Amino acid sequence: MNISDISSYNDLFFVNWAITNKCNYQCDYCHSDLRNGNINSPTLEVSKKFIDLIISQKKSLGGGLSFEFGGGEVTLLRYFGELIQYIKENEGLVTIVSNGSKKLSWWQDNAEYLSGVSLSYHINDIKNESHFIEVSKVLEGSATTRFHVNIMMVPERFDDCLAFANKLKQKVRCSIALQPLFEGFGHGGITKKYPYTPQQEQIMKGFRGRPELKTLPPSMAELEVNYADGTTKNLSTFDLIANDQTNFVGWDCYAGIDSLVVTFSGDIYRSWCMQDGPIGSIYDENIELPTKPTKCRTKICQCGVDLSAKKVNTKLITNKRQEIAVTQL
Repeated sequence: MNISDISSYNDLFFVNWAITNKCNYQCDYCHSDLRNGNINSPTLEVSKKFIDLIISQKKSLGGGLSFEFGGGEVTLLRYFGELIQYIKENEGLVTIVSNGSKKLSWWQDNAEYLSGVSLSYHINDIKNESHFIEVSKVLEGSATTRFHVNIMMVPERFDDCLAFANKLKQKVRCSIALQPLFEGFGHGGITKKYPYTPQQEQIMKGFRGRPELKTLPPSMAELEVNYADGTTKNLSTFDLIANDQTNFVGWDCYAGIDSLVVTFSGDIYRSWCMQDGPIGSIYDENIELPTKPTKCRTKICQCGVDLSAKKVNTKLITNKRQEIAVTQL
Protein backbone atom coordinates (compact mmCIF):
# COMPACT_ATOMS: atom_id res chain seq x y z
CA MET A 1 0.00 0.00 0.00
CA ASN A 2 1.41 3.42 -0.97
CA ILE A 3 2.13 5.87 1.86
CA SER A 4 1.21 9.47 1.06
CA ASP A 5 2.70 11.19 4.11
CA ILE A 6 4.12 10.61 7.59
CA SER A 7 4.19 12.95 10.57
CA SER A 8 4.74 12.76 14.32
CA TYR A 9 1.81 13.20 16.68
CA ASN A 10 4.10 15.33 18.83
CA ASP A 11 4.25 18.98 17.73
CA LEU A 12 7.53 19.77 19.52
CA PHE A 13 10.70 20.90 17.78
CA PHE A 14 13.43 18.32 18.45
CA VAL A 15 17.17 18.83 18.76
CA ASN A 16 19.05 15.53 18.65
CA TRP A 17 22.48 16.27 20.13
CA ALA A 18 25.48 13.92 20.08
CA ILE A 19 27.14 15.75 22.93
CA THR A 20 30.00 13.35 23.70
CA ASN A 21 31.74 10.51 21.88
CA LYS A 22 33.22 9.12 25.07
CA CYS A 23 31.75 5.77 26.12
CA ASN A 24 32.57 3.15 28.71
CA TYR A 25 31.37 0.39 26.36
CA GLN A 26 33.17 -0.84 23.24
CA CYS A 27 30.37 -2.42 21.17
CA ASP A 28 31.76 -3.63 17.85
CA TYR A 29 28.56 -2.68 15.97
CA CYS A 30 29.11 0.97 16.96
CA HIS A 31 31.81 2.67 14.93
CA SER A 32 34.79 3.84 16.98
CA ASP A 33 33.86 7.45 16.14
CA LEU A 34 30.90 7.02 18.51
CA ARG A 35 32.95 5.90 21.50
CA ASN A 36 36.68 6.70 21.33
CA GLY A 37 36.48 10.07 23.12
CA ASN A 38 38.76 11.84 20.64
CA ILE A 39 36.53 14.94 20.35
CA ASN A 40 36.26 17.49 23.15
CA SER A 41 32.70 18.00 24.34
CA PRO A 42 31.44 21.60 24.56
CA THR A 43 31.70 23.37 27.88
CA LEU A 44 28.64 23.90 30.01
CA GLU A 45 28.72 27.59 29.10
CA VAL A 46 28.77 26.89 25.33
CA SER A 47 25.97 24.34 25.71
CA LYS A 48 23.78 26.77 27.64
CA LYS A 49 24.38 29.53 25.08
CA PHE A 50 23.26 27.27 22.22
CA ILE A 51 20.22 26.13 24.19
CA ASP A 52 19.27 29.76 24.86
CA LEU A 53 19.60 30.57 21.16
CA ILE A 54 17.35 27.70 20.03
CA ILE A 55 14.79 28.38 22.75
CA SER A 56 14.56 32.07 21.80
CA GLN A 57 14.12 31.27 18.09
CA LYS A 58 11.51 28.59 18.60
CA LYS A 59 9.54 30.42 21.28
CA SER A 60 8.94 33.23 18.79
CA LEU A 61 7.09 30.65 16.66
CA GLY A 62 5.01 29.49 19.60
CA GLY A 63 6.21 25.88 19.70
CA GLY A 64 7.64 23.70 22.44
CA LEU A 65 11.18 22.37 22.42
CA SER A 66 12.75 19.03 23.29
CA PHE A 67 16.44 18.13 23.45
CA GLU A 68 17.47 14.52 22.94
CA PHE A 69 21.03 13.75 24.02
CA GLY A 70 23.06 10.79 22.81
CA GLY A 71 26.66 9.76 22.42
CA GLY A 72 28.81 8.10 23.46
CA GLU A 73 27.45 7.82 26.95
CA VAL A 74 25.92 11.14 27.96
CA THR A 75 25.86 10.46 31.70
CA LEU A 76 29.68 10.46 31.70
CA LEU A 77 29.65 14.26 31.23
CA ARG A 78 30.43 15.70 34.67
CA TYR A 79 28.03 18.64 34.19
CA PHE A 80 25.22 16.67 32.54
CA GLY A 81 22.92 16.75 35.57
CA GLU A 82 23.25 20.54 35.74
CA LEU A 83 22.60 20.87 32.01
CA ILE A 84 19.34 18.92 31.98
CA GLN A 85 18.15 20.80 35.05
CA TYR A 86 18.85 24.08 33.20
CA ILE A 87 16.77 22.97 30.22
CA LYS A 88 13.83 22.02 32.40
CA GLU A 89 14.02 25.34 34.28
CA ASN A 90 13.73 27.06 30.87
CA GLU A 91 10.60 25.05 29.97
CA GLY A 92 12.35 22.65 27.62
CA LEU A 93 12.07 18.88 27.67
CA VAL A 94 14.95 16.41 27.85
CA THR A 95 15.19 12.86 26.57
CA ILE A 96 18.37 10.81 26.59
CA VAL A 97 19.80 7.64 25.10
CA SER A 98 21.98 5.79 27.60
CA ASN A 99 23.44 2.39 28.39
CA GLY A 100 22.20 2.78 31.97
CA SER A 101 25.58 2.12 33.56
CA LYS A 102 25.71 5.28 35.72
CA LYS A 103 25.32 4.58 39.43
CA LEU A 104 21.78 4.12 40.70
CA SER A 105 21.86 7.30 42.82
CA TRP A 106 22.42 9.42 39.69
CA TRP A 107 19.19 8.13 38.17
CA GLN A 108 17.33 8.63 41.43
CA ASP A 109 18.55 12.26 41.62
CA ASN A 110 17.95 13.18 37.97
CA ALA A 111 14.89 11.23 36.80
CA GLU A 112 12.66 14.24 37.53
CA TYR A 113 14.46 16.26 34.83
CA LEU A 114 14.04 13.60 32.16
CA SER A 115 10.86 13.53 30.10
CA GLY A 116 12.09 10.47 28.24
CA VAL A 117 14.81 7.84 28.56
CA SER A 118 15.78 5.18 26.06
CA LEU A 119 18.12 2.63 27.56
CA SER A 120 20.16 0.43 25.24
CA TYR A 121 20.96 -3.10 26.36
CA HIS A 122 24.31 -4.25 24.95
CA ILE A 123 24.68 -7.92 25.80
CA ASN A 124 28.40 -8.24 25.03
CA ASP A 125 29.43 -5.21 27.07
CA ILE A 126 27.01 -4.90 29.97
CA LYS A 127 28.79 -5.28 33.30
CA ASN A 128 25.82 -5.84 35.60
CA GLU A 129 22.47 -7.10 34.35
CA SER A 130 20.77 -6.61 37.72
CA HIS A 131 21.92 -2.96 37.79
CA PHE A 132 20.27 -2.41 34.40
CA ILE A 133 17.00 -3.77 35.82
CA GLU A 134 17.27 -1.61 38.96
CA VAL A 135 17.82 1.52 36.87
CA SER A 136 14.83 0.47 34.77
CA LYS A 137 12.70 0.28 37.92
CA VAL A 138 13.70 3.82 38.90
CA LEU A 139 12.64 5.12 35.48
CA GLU A 140 9.45 3.07 35.55
CA GLY A 141 8.63 4.76 38.85
CA SER A 142 9.17 8.31 37.57
CA ALA A 143 5.67 9.59 36.80
CA THR A 144 6.81 12.15 34.21
CA THR A 145 9.42 10.03 32.40
CA ARG A 146 8.56 8.03 29.30
CA PHE A 147 10.72 4.92 29.44
CA HIS A 148 11.83 2.68 26.60
CA VAL A 149 14.43 -0.05 26.17
CA ASN A 150 16.21 -1.10 22.98
CA ILE A 151 17.66 -4.60 23.11
CA MET A 152 20.51 -4.53 20.60
CA MET A 153 20.01 -7.85 18.79
CA VAL A 154 23.47 -9.31 18.18
CA PRO A 155 22.73 -12.11 15.67
CA GLU A 156 25.08 -14.68 17.21
CA ARG A 157 23.52 -14.06 20.65
CA PHE A 158 19.95 -13.59 19.49
CA ASP A 159 18.47 -16.13 21.94
CA ASP A 160 20.29 -14.59 24.91
CA CYS A 161 19.05 -11.13 23.94
CA LEU A 162 15.50 -12.44 23.62
CA ALA A 163 15.74 -14.15 27.01
CA PHE A 164 16.74 -10.88 28.69
CA ALA A 165 13.96 -9.02 26.90
CA ASN A 166 11.42 -11.47 28.30
CA LYS A 167 12.95 -11.18 31.77
CA LEU A 168 12.79 -7.39 31.68
CA LYS A 169 9.22 -7.50 30.41
CA GLN A 170 8.17 -9.49 33.46
CA LYS A 171 9.89 -7.15 35.93
CA VAL A 172 9.33 -3.66 34.47
CA ARG A 173 6.54 -1.87 32.63
CA CYS A 174 8.02 -0.08 29.60
CA SER A 175 8.09 -0.30 25.84
CA ILE A 176 10.74 -2.71 24.56
CA ALA A 177 12.09 -3.04 21.03
CA LEU A 178 14.25 -5.86 19.74
CA GLN A 179 16.48 -3.56 17.72
CA PRO A 180 18.00 -4.96 14.53
CA LEU A 181 21.58 -3.89 13.89
CA PHE A 182 22.79 -2.15 10.74
CA GLU A 183 26.18 -2.05 9.09
CA GLY A 184 27.66 1.40 8.68
CA PHE A 185 26.06 2.76 11.87
CA GLY A 186 27.92 5.85 13.04
CA HIS A 187 30.21 6.21 10.05
CA GLY A 188 29.34 7.14 6.49
CA GLY A 189 25.70 6.14 6.57
CA ILE A 190 23.72 2.94 6.98
CA THR A 191 24.36 0.34 4.28
CA LYS A 192 22.42 -2.82 5.17
CA LYS A 193 20.90 -4.78 8.00
CA TYR A 194 22.84 -7.49 9.83
CA PRO A 195 21.82 -11.02 8.73
CA TYR A 196 18.83 -12.47 10.59
CA THR A 197 16.78 -15.57 9.84
CA PRO A 198 13.13 -15.12 8.74
CA GLN A 199 12.05 -16.47 12.13
CA GLN A 200 14.23 -13.93 13.95
CA GLU A 201 12.82 -11.15 11.78
CA GLN A 202 9.29 -12.12 12.78
CA ILE A 203 10.22 -12.27 16.47
CA MET A 204 11.72 -8.77 16.33
CA LYS A 205 8.69 -7.36 14.54
CA GLY A 206 6.21 -8.85 16.98
CA PHE A 207 7.86 -8.30 20.36
CA ARG A 208 6.51 -5.60 22.66
CA GLY A 209 6.95 -4.66 26.30
CA ARG A 210 4.18 -3.98 28.80
CA PRO A 211 2.48 -0.56 28.54
CA GLU A 212 3.45 2.01 31.14
CA LEU A 213 0.72 3.04 33.61
CA LYS A 214 1.38 6.74 33.06
CA THR A 215 -0.52 9.57 31.41
CA LEU A 216 2.01 11.10 29.04
CA PRO A 217 1.84 13.13 25.79
CA PRO A 218 2.71 11.33 22.54
CA SER A 219 6.38 10.57 22.03
CA MET A 220 8.44 11.68 19.06
CA ALA A 221 8.36 8.08 17.82
CA GLU A 222 4.56 7.88 17.52
CA LEU A 223 3.61 8.53 13.91
CA GLU A 224 0.49 9.17 11.87
CA VAL A 225 0.91 7.35 8.58
CA ASN A 226 -1.54 8.28 5.81
CA TYR A 227 -2.04 6.09 2.74
CA ALA A 228 -3.04 6.87 -0.83
CA ASP A 229 -6.41 5.15 -0.40
CA GLY A 230 -7.36 7.52 2.42
CA THR A 231 -6.69 5.16 5.31
CA THR A 232 -4.54 6.06 8.30
CA LYS A 233 -2.42 3.96 10.67
CA ASN A 234 -0.76 4.77 13.96
CA LEU A 235 2.77 3.38 13.72
CA SER A 236 6.08 3.94 15.46
CA THR A 237 9.49 4.67 14.03
CA PHE A 238 10.44 1.13 15.05
CA ASP A 239 7.53 -0.26 13.00
CA LEU A 240 8.96 1.46 9.92
CA ILE A 241 12.44 0.06 10.61
CA ALA A 242 11.23 -3.46 11.35
CA ASN A 243 9.13 -3.55 8.16
CA ASP A 244 11.83 -2.02 5.93
CA GLN A 245 9.71 1.07 5.17
CA THR A 246 12.56 3.57 5.46
CA ASN A 247 13.31 4.50 1.84
CA PHE A 248 11.95 8.02 1.19
CA VAL A 249 14.08 8.97 -1.81
CA GLY A 250 12.35 11.73 -3.79
CA TRP A 251 10.00 12.67 -0.93
CA ASP A 252 9.83 16.09 0.71
CA CYS A 253 11.48 15.78 4.14
CA TYR A 254 10.89 18.38 6.84
CA ALA A 255 14.01 17.57 8.84
CA GLY A 256 15.50 20.95 9.70
CA ILE A 257 12.01 22.38 10.14
CA ASP A 258 10.68 19.79 12.59
CA SER A 259 14.09 18.90 14.03
CA LEU A 260 17.85 19.43 13.99
CA VAL A 261 20.84 17.27 14.80
CA VAL A 262 24.14 18.30 16.36
CA THR A 263 27.33 16.30 15.83
CA PHE A 264 30.09 15.57 18.33
CA SER A 265 32.10 18.49 16.95
CA GLY A 266 29.16 20.88 17.30
CA ASP A 267 28.15 21.07 13.63
CA ILE A 268 24.40 21.44 13.02
CA TYR A 269 22.59 19.52 10.27
CA ARG A 270 19.01 18.95 9.25
CA SER A 271 19.32 15.23 9.92
CA TRP A 272 21.81 12.43 10.49
CA CYS A 273 21.99 11.60 6.79
CA MET A 274 23.73 15.01 6.50
CA GLN A 275 22.80 15.15 2.83
CA ASP A 276 22.61 18.95 2.52
CA GLY A 277 25.72 19.81 4.52
CA PRO A 278 25.98 21.76 7.79
CA ILE A 279 23.75 24.76 8.48
CA GLY A 280 25.85 26.14 11.32
CA SER A 281 27.60 25.32 14.56
CA ILE A 282 26.76 25.56 18.24
CA TYR A 283 29.75 27.91 18.48
CA ASP A 284 28.15 30.44 16.08
CA GLU A 285 26.66 33.66 17.43
CA ASN A 286 23.60 33.30 15.16
CA ILE A 287 22.05 30.36 13.30
CA GLU A 288 19.69 30.61 10.35
CA LEU A 289 17.34 27.64 10.50
CA PRO A 290 15.81 26.07 7.36
CA THR A 291 12.30 27.14 6.36
CA LYS A 292 11.67 24.79 3.41
CA PRO A 293 11.74 20.98 3.15
CA THR A 294 14.51 19.13 1.35
CA LYS A 295 14.26 16.31 -1.20
CA CYS A 296 15.35 13.02 0.34
CA ARG A 297 18.31 11.33 -1.35
CA THR A 298 19.06 8.69 1.32
CA LYS A 299 17.96 5.09 0.72
CA ILE A 300 17.84 4.02 4.39
CA CYS A 301 16.44 6.42 7.01
CA GLN A 302 17.28 4.72 10.29
CA CYS A 303 17.61 7.29 13.10
CA GLY A 304 14.52 7.99 15.18
CA VAL A 305 14.68 11.77 14.96
CA ASP A 306 15.06 11.62 11.16
CA LEU A 307 12.15 9.21 10.80
CA SER A 308 9.95 11.42 12.98
CA ALA A 309 10.33 14.48 10.76
CA LYS A 310 7.34 15.01 8.47
CA LYS A 311 7.64 13.37 5.06
CA VAL A 312 5.42 13.86 2.01
CA ASN A 313 5.41 11.46 -0.92
CA THR A 314 5.57 14.08 -3.67
CA LYS A 315 6.24 11.33 -6.23
CA LEU A 316 2.79 9.92 -5.47
CA ILE A 317 1.21 13.38 -5.76
CA THR A 318 2.94 13.96 -9.11
CA ASN A 319 1.74 10.60 -10.45
CA LYS A 320 -1.84 11.39 -9.42
CA ARG A 321 -1.72 14.74 -11.19
CA GLN A 322 -0.41 13.07 -14.31
CA GLU A 323 -3.21 10.47 -14.18
CA ILE A 324 -5.82 13.21 -13.80
CA ALA A 325 -4.34 15.14 -16.70
CA VAL A 326 -4.45 12.06 -18.94
CA THR A 327 -8.11 11.35 -18.09
CA GLN A 328 -9.03 14.94 -18.91
CA LEU A 329 -7.50 14.78 -22.40
